[in-house]
Amino acid sequence: MDDVKFTTGLTTAADTRVAFRGTPFVERTALLNQNALWMRWDRNMVVDTYSDVAEELMAIRNRVAMGDMSPLSKYVIAGSDAERLMDSLIPRDITRLKVGQIYYAPWCDEKGDVVGDGLVLRMDETTFRVSADPGFIWWKSHAEGLDVTVTDITDDYGILTLQGPRSRDVLRAATGNAFDELPFSRLGEVTIAGRQVEVLRQGFTGEHGYELWVKAADGTVVWEAVEAAGAPFGILPAGAWALDLARLEAGLLIVGYDYTSAGPDHGGAGVRAASKFRASPYDLGLDRLIDLRKTDFVGKAALQRISATGDHRKIVGLDIDWVRAGDGEGLKGSAPDNLRRVLWYPVPVLHNGDEVGHASSVAWAPTLGKLVGFGHLCGTAAEIGTQLTLRWNRDGEIVDVNARVVELPFLSLKRAEG
Repeated sequence: MDDVKFTTGLTTAADTRVAFRGTPFVERTALLNQNALWMRWDRNMVVDTYSDVAEELMAIRNRVAMGDMSPLSKYVIAGSDAERLMDSLIPRDITRLKVGQIYYAPWCDEKGDVVGDGLVLRMDETTFRVSADPGFIWWKSHAEGLDVTVTDITDDYGILTLQGPRSRDVLRAATGNAFDELPFSRLGEVTIAGRQVEVLRQGFTGEHGYELWVKAADGTVVWEAVEAAGAPFGILPAGAWALDLARLEAGLLIVGYDYTSAGPDHGGAGVRAASKFRASPYDLGLDRLIDLRKTDFVGKAALQRISATGDHRKIVGLDIDWVRAGDGEGLKGSAPDNLRRVLWYPVPVLHNGDEVGHASSVAWAPTLGKLVGFGHLCGTAAEIGTQLTLRWNRDGEIVDVNARVVELPFLSLKRAEG
């Protein structure tokens, strides 16, 4: 906990008073928020849980859910040198990214530490978009001297995430059966309630799903239309809590919670971890996204050294003894009610008495019926089946909690299927 600082939950307005700042969907999400629970996400407040987090997660896994991902930063990078800039920053081959295609990628500093990760969209030959954690200062600084403009369009669009096995059915119904399925990581355009909406075949839950980029002025109308179209399929609104659990179960990482950005920008999360939790793509299991064959890019030399030496942590799953962690208290049925929140701070991990790394994003996973988290481990401690000890802070009391290394993801990803 000494390595973590928590920030306030609200946005400060220009007159220094605390202000509530909703997203383009707030007129509808506020009415649906039965618990009146909100969470700060970067510059906005989003619904934490609408009704019951387990029911919302069940809708994501078994039917369909809609959520608000609008606070994600959105940048347009355009100009005759845009491809040159992007290829110098992204460790994947941007020259192969086609118009209408989406890359998921990390981007690094010269030391090979990850500045951020997210989606890179190619809109046309000279225009890209980036959707990720805040990074405007970083992108802008690298554009100096080039024929490139970097524009922050975060507030111009809401992102309605539509996730679950019936998401395709809902999108077809919302468009009057005018939607043709997209391959995974492709971009399209549809009309919903008379409004033009951009559709990304993507999502952060592990399920088949979409991100709908909606112009801010159209937010309420489009939300209501999707909600109505989804009613026959059992659609539920899912808050930030359920979406966070879904991405944990699917083995997906978040900057701020699972690693510390090496960039100059503030993060979107309400927690700031120390610089010792910076990580290379190899530490985060993202080596498949590093193309060392391409020409020079920021961080390439450092990443080549890391790849050659193998000197990095490994990301693994942890199956954790929840009875010991929760002291058998806070039971809700057979689940520990006091362990349902995702931990936003790292937990030390030991093997045979020696500290070998840390755990992040620890929480009770309802779909799995287990307490799980990500292990960031060194050496043989990362081998599947290894028995470890978490140095757990249980309401101020430090206790040793047993854990076992397991494969990631905890749930098989379905989002690229179909």
